[in-house]
Amino acid sequence: MSAPLAATLKDVALPPHAIVREESGLTLIAIERRGVPLFHARLAFPAGSSRDPAGKAGLACFTGDLLRRGTARRDAHGVDDLVEGMGAHLGVATSADETALGLTVPFELAAAALDALLEVVLEPTFPEAEVASSRRRVLAELQADLDEPSAVAGRAGLVLGYGDGHPYGHPASGRTATVETFTRGDCAAFHAGCFQEDGAVLALCGSASPAALLAIARERLGKVRWPQGPALPQPVVSAVVQAVVQAVVQPTGAALRAIVVHKPDSTQAQIRIVSAGMSRREPGWAAAFLANTALGGGFTSLLVDAIRVDRGLSYSVSSRLSMNRHAGLSVFASFTKNETLRELIDVALEKMHGYARTGPSLDALGKCKQYLAGLFPFGLEGHEALAEQLADAVLDGTGLSRLETYRSSILAATPEEVLAVAAKLSPARAGAQLVLVGDAEVAQKALAGLCEVQVVELARFV
Repeated sequence: MSAPLAATLKDVALPPHAIVREESGLTLIAIERRGVPLFHARLAFPAGSSRDPAGKAGLACFTGDLLRRGTARRDAHGVDDLVEGMGAHLGVATSADETALGLTVPFELAAAALDALLEVVLEPTFPEAEVASSRRRVLAELQADLDEPSAVAGRAGLVLGYGDGHPYGHPASGRTATVETFTRGDCAAFHAGCFQEDGAVLALCGSASPAALLAIARERLGKVRWPQGPALPQPVVSAVVQAVVQAVVQPTGAALRAIVVHKPDSTQAQIRIVSAGMSRREPGWAAAFLANTALGGGFTSLLVDAIRVDRGLSYSVSSRLSMNRHAGLSVFASFTKNETLRELIDVALEKMHGYARTGPSLDALGKCKQYLAGLFPFGLEGHEALAEQLADAVLDGTGLSRLETYRSSILAATPEEVLAVAAKLSPARAGAQLVLVGDAEVAQKALAGLCEVQVVELARFV
């Protein structure tokens, strides 16, 4: 990237804001966003799928989705009327680390919207009929995943990447065998144990000063009662991940291993190459973002050029860093027709091995810096995006400095730093797992002489 262009890309200043940790352990974030008279409220909890109890994979997501299906004051239709009557949409999202709910309304409805959000989050009743209906729906969605090879590949890569029993080692939506067991009591216990005031983050963004937003929050919070059940244990991730990462980074003769998920009569194969990555909390994130973008995270990246542009082996090619709070995965993803399966894998492995030795060219690195630095402000555009970014920074424990210095950190990363992380996070390094979803006979023939192959049934990961 040219020096004049780099000089124009300054760090992005956050709007006026305040972050206050209350005596209860609740963190309040107030963000002043003038220009558009809107109000957004986001309430987030460290209640992700990593806290699913043993034998209950998917319970966090299941419970979160049920929050708006009836409260102590109104049934599911009443909740819908309450939210839609304000012209709002109440969004619920569950990841490996958190469950968050948010809604956006005109600023004059701020108090009413916050009341509605707190009612839904803190007063759910989990009616038996709604639990049964949600269970049927989720089971139907999981069954439908069996017909979607990319969904199966994603689920398999997650399970194999982290390993069975790891807190991150199952999809947030759970598995058929566990979802079938969910009861109203399971949801109520998870809610009482995870949706607690201590550790939660309430982020408000609107066209008022931070002090005024904090006053709105405290006034409404003074009227609610939080769950008082025994807290469910936080996931113990670090020690487990350390063992997994060590086994991959310092293998004892470990080679690529292949798992073929058998989907009979498939004319194409979904491909994932998965190995240990990095958490969102680790240093070196700027170099990691750059290394991945140059490898396969951008449309003009090395893998896209080699596989899609030069050889036409696939329309979709990517590498990504799947980063959770305590650990992460490095993932290559693509698909191709059966006839070119081995060719695509050979090209991908060759390019990734070479990239781990050389890193990106100076020209490619400069373009990636320009791309990431230029794209960053769009991630802070709008009330919802701002609230999410600041709330996640608090929950992750990274603080706001990463947002405040994002551009300068990206621009300052050296070629040596990027090369070091490119080798460390290569999806193709020793110990990686190759996941294929397709016809087992075709896959075994294609992989002959490359690595050991194990065939599993489609339902194994659903």
